[in-house]
Amino acid sequence: MVVVVLVSGRPLIIDDILDKADAIVAAWLPGSEGHGVADVLFGDYKPTGKLSFTWPRGDSTSLKRGDAGHQTLYALGHGLSY
Repeated sequence: MVVVVLVSGRPLIIDDILDKADAIVAAWLPGSEGHGVADVLFGDYKPTGKLSFTWPRGDSTSLKRGDAGHQTLYALGHGLSY
């Protein structure tokens, strides 16, 4: 199993990894709370969360939602809950 952990402060273009990964976790910038990410990866905690903004597709000509060239990969509110 391949799990991609994205550590970033903004949405990224991730089209190239979608078919290579079994799961993707957006950890954002966990700082000193990195142990919480480990809890999710080892199955000690079920992840929950919804995106607060869209993630663009790689073929977008604009990264701003609402612009004519913006193509959505994951929409606002996409995510998991248990």
